Amino acid sequence: MILFLFVNSSLFAQELESNFEELLLEQISEELGENVDVSEVMERLQYILKHPFDLNKVTVDELSTLVFLSPQQVSNIIAHREQTGDFINILELQGIVGLDMQTINWLRQFVRVGTQSSLKDLSWKTVRNEDEQMLMLRYSRNLQNQQGYSITDEHRSRYLGDANAYSLRYRWNYQQKIKIGINAEKDAGEPFFALKQKSGFDFYSGYFEVNDINKSIRKLVVGDFAIQTGQGLVLWNGLNFGKGAWIGATAKQGIGLRSYSSMNEQNFQRGLAVKLQFNRLEWTPFVANNKLSGNMEQTDSINWIKTINNSGLHRTPTEQSYRDAIGQFVVGSDFTYSYKRLKVGLTSLFTKFNGEIVKADAVRNRFDFEGNQLLQFGVHYKYNYRNFYFFGETAHSVNSGFATVNSIIASLHQKVSAFVNYRNLQRNYHSFFAQTLS
Repeated sequence: MILFLFVNSSLFAQELESNFEELLLEQISEELGENVDVSEVMERLQYILKHPFDLNKVTVDELSTLVFLSPQQVSNIIAHREQTGDFINILELQGIVGLDMQTINWLRQFVRVGTQSSLKDLSWKTVRNEDEQMLMLRYSRNLQNQQGYSITDEHRSRYLGDANAYSLRYRWNYQQKIKIGINAEKDAGEPFFALKQKSGFDFYSGYFEVNDINKSIRKLVVGDFAIQTGQGLVLWNGLNFGKGAWIGATAKQGIGLRSYSSMNEQNFQRGLAVKLQFNRLEWTPFVANNKLSGNMEQTDSINWIKTINNSGLHRTPTEQSYRDAIGQFVVGSDFTYSYKRLKVGLTSLFTKFNGEIVKADAVRNRFDFEGNQLLQFGVHYKYNYRNFYFFGETAHSVNSGFATVNSIIASLHQKVSAFVNYRNLQRNYHSFFAQTLS
């Protein structure tokens, strides 16, 4: 389906994208669940193929979205520009340490040397002439008859909707400066224009994003967004790579703030976020009010949260009763200071629920979180020295435990790399959005 949706008129681009597809699917099959929305990554790569990054303006965060680049390679590209000045020709990539010919051949399709218009050039005429729109529709159905659809006894668990699954994606983009996105999805078995889905689809998502408003306000997102900071000990929304064939993927290259374009119905924020730049200091404050599905028992004095359902499925009467039952308020920020090849940051995050979370009695739940609010702090760093890349994060959930992840990636030879990792995740360290190497 992904190859079909993202087919390109250029045969070379088709072959290139197929290679990425195979590499991504190999990595995801090793490290991630089978329900991961790969199209989120492919959508970004496909757009960059059509609108390559300007080597003289591209940032570390933007280059990090090219998953085939290691942290050292990203750092070396930026360092080359800082030391020798702006790129004159794309062939200069051959002179950058750590870039082999295969990587350069891939990279050449995603970068260019040129100039781009700024937000100050915005007018209705330019928007009308240069904007892009994309609409993707998907339909699927399991041809095999499933028992859940044939049960008519209202006292038994059963599927309340039909076996059809629909999804819709709409994207509007003006030169990566202004972007609008809308997602809508109905899973198989979920009601359509019925019960709690009287508005149609079970899941709606959307965002409005503006980039490069001025020198200080680099990005503004209203609606659904994702935050990726540090090594994922405190906050990491969206796709997460782990140990696998790409040794560079073990070092998380968090891109900070971005709009949320995935169909996954969990692990994102819904509210307002802004990315501010003050010379070497970058500050990303955000606030969100999320709705989660789960089992909440209401009493006269307090609401008890027994379970939180992260599947995104609302097919049966029980799942329908769980839908959007839990409120989650999130506020936080990330400060990051950059100096040459050193980057250090501080992440703070406060999460509050509209009820008291109660842990289960099973032994495996002994150290689970209990309560209605959690405050977290984390310190993260990255440093590149010659062929060595150091990175890590240490975090603390207030009134409970600590967690730390520290690693080194070393390029020992053109064809040999080494990865060393130390991690200590205390059993009473709590986090609702953590996705770290574990």
